[in-house]
Amino acid sequence: MARLFRHELAKILFMPVLWVFVVLCVVFNIFTTPTWLRTVDFDISTPFQYNVFENHNTSEIAEAYISALNLTGRVAERMRAKYATLQYSVDEAAISGHSFSPYFGEHTSIMHISLFHGVGGVMGRLLMQGLLLAALLALLAVGYEQINSTEHMVYATKTGRRILLYKISASITAGIGVYLLLAAVTFAIYFAIFDYSGVWGGNVSSGFNYIVDFIGILPFTTWRSFTVLSYFWASFGVGLGLVLCFSLLGVIIGTLSKNGYIGFLMVVLVNALCLAVPLVIPRGMYVHFVSFHTPIWLWFNSHLWFTDGGAMTLWLNFELWGMGFSLITLTVLCVLSVKNFEKRNIA
Repeated sequence: MARLFRHELAKILFMPVLWVFVVLCVVFNIFTTPTWLRTVDFDISTPFQYNVFENHNTSEIAEAYISALNLTGRVAERMRAKYATLQYSVDEAAISGHSFSPYFGEHTSIMHISLFHGVGGVMGRLLMQGLLLAALLALLAVGYEQINSTEHMVYATKTGRRILLYKISASITAGIGVYLLLAAVTFAIYFAIFDYSGVWGGNVSSGFNYIVDFIGILPFTTWRSFTVLSYFWASFGVGLGLVLCFSLLGVIIGTLSKNGYIGFLMVVLVNALCLAVPLVIPRGMYVHFVSFHTPIWLWFNSHLWFTDGGAMTLWLNFELWGMGFSLITLTVLCVLSVKNFEKRNIA
């Protein structure tokens, strides 16, 4: 059994297209790293001058969102409840003095965005590459026999279609492994350019750190205390969960589709639909907020992980709830797709 797993894993890892894609990702990450920031004189010794959390009233944020989004009824009450819960975290941050953490001083916001922002940050770009790689490797692994015209020979053997289970486990292993490798190379380059040794112990909820939202500029408030290092690892952990989600999505579509190219287009279409759904559902409905918790939206809003989530969610811990629900749903669909594959005619 282990031999079959290694054999399927080798099939994936010896695909030239995989390493071409990885090299292109590394080159892209190098050239998009904002090296001009090296010329900035970072003062990481001067603390923020006042405690931004001392008189920070989260109920005002709730009412601002409710007014701006025209929320009513249970949805409005849920928004108020979320920020009432967040007030406890704010009060704790005020007592603990998180606001006085220097982080990168007056350049904290741009450095935080440079590393953590979902679309413009190195971690966000890296995660997007990991998601694409995970889905692509799953499609290639599941569709390998169809691509090489060996379906009839392989699936007619004694092991038969049970070999699909080894393909799935190999594709998930490869997807996560290659993402870890890509992350190691990318972060090695990034941290060689920018020295974070003096800020890892600082708090991400520094008074210098803020979020620009359509209701105004808000302090970067997390629902629990995070140092820069713990926030980095927590974010990276959620990213790994989303990579696993895309691996499972690739497996599902790969087993249902008889053509790898069509399968990739289906992956793109599914995620395009997930992005579009919240934009067409009225804001006053619960399902509007639930639809923001799909893997692709979680990636898009990764700069809000471990915060209140702003206007896109009614719940704290939205990144964990969304990732957990997605993993459970996709796992169930994966099992069903495998059952369907076992009975499908190979044409």
